[in-house]
Amino acid sequence: MMPTEATIIVVEDEAGALVTLCGILEDAGYRVIGLKKGADALEVIRRSPFNAVITDIRLPDVGGMEVLELAKEINPDAAVIMITGYASVETAVEAVNQGAYAYFVKPVNPDEMKTTIANALKQQRLLLENKRLVDSLQRSNKLLYEANEELRRATQAKSEFLANMSHELRTPLNVVIGFSELMLDGVPGEINKEQRQCLDDIMSSGKHLLDLINDVLDLSKIESGKVELKLTNIALSDVVELLRSTMTPMTAQKKQSLIVDVEDGLPPLHADEAKVRQVFFNLLSNATKFTPDGGTLKVEAVRKGNWCQVSVIDNGIGIKQEERERIFEAFYRVDTPLTKERGGTGLGLAVVRQIIEKHGGQIWVETEYGKGSRFMFTLPLATAGEPHPGRDRH
Repeated sequence: MMPTEATIIVVEDEAGALVTLCGILEDAGYRVIGLKKGADALEVIRRSPFNAVITDIRLPDVGGMEVLELAKEINPDAAVIMITGYASVETAVEAVNQGAYAYFVKPVNPDEMKTTIANALKQQRLLLENKRLVDSLQRSNKLLYEANEELRRATQAKSEFLANMSHELRTPLNVVIGFSELMLDGVPGEINKEQRQCLDDIMSSGKHLLDLINDVLDLSKIESGKVELKLTNIALSDVVELLRSTMTPMTAQKKQSLIVDVEDGLPPLHADEAKVRQVFFNLLSNATKFTPDGGTLKVEAVRKGNWCQVSVIDNGIGIKQEERERIFEAFYRVDTPLTKERGGTGLGLAVVRQIIEKHGGQIWVETEYGKGSRFMFTLPLATAGEPHPGRDRH
């Protein structure tokens, strides 16, 4: 705020002192309104904009304290400077305690007065700018909150739509798969080689489509908050051994080996067994998919405080650095020839992350393109709770 933009009201009943003060401030470039009576000052304060007030504490009609009170009420950011004689220093100090910017003892030093006014107006300008920035930030925060709420509602609607649509699709698809199985078993009658081949294709495509629909349904249910975990104490070694049997057809087809290394004496997990199996199945399915024939898969599990840290390791193609942070996003698929060849929704890792986080755990990946990946996640043990151990990302 330049001096010419600032208006200062001066209230002083001594004519000589009033002329001197007004002259000092006008010479400094301020717009000055000089008044002898406190009542006139109150009227001007009520009807005219101002930036600062300089007032004598002792006036013939209205006291300077009343001028201070009204000035701060009308313009809380205004600087009010009190002028006093030696006999009323205590009153001036009291005025400062009640909001006055400063006080001067007569006779007033012109240079000190100009410096004090300049500092007061500078502080006022900074306060106004800060207030403007705060107001702008509050408006931005409000808009951001409203946008986030709209996004949350849209996400909720999307999840509910996908859940309902997936359920509606899954029912007739199960019928198609079921009747295909009956026909392959010869229940309606004998079928020839060509018919069997067609039914095998229907079965294979139907089951693949069912897997995709189940992934969409799982993710949408978790996102919409419709999944409640059925927490029990489960032995991780039993879960992994069951998965080893489930994975055998896939690993045997590609001549891959699966190594399991669970820490001796590892306490049971406190988790939803079906969801934990789903996590392992999704991770191991990805591992075998992106690991070449003859490769090695490994599952490691160790205790970290009251948490179990699991690693699913492969020596496959790995993940590019720029894609590492996106692989847990829904519908995101790593750009490789294998991905295009084998298809998929890009939901497997998104479902895994949602399940892990719903258990209170974390999941992350260490990978080097061309050399393989290590997916690590944590799940709670069936022991007293303690802070999560966190992770060291590389």
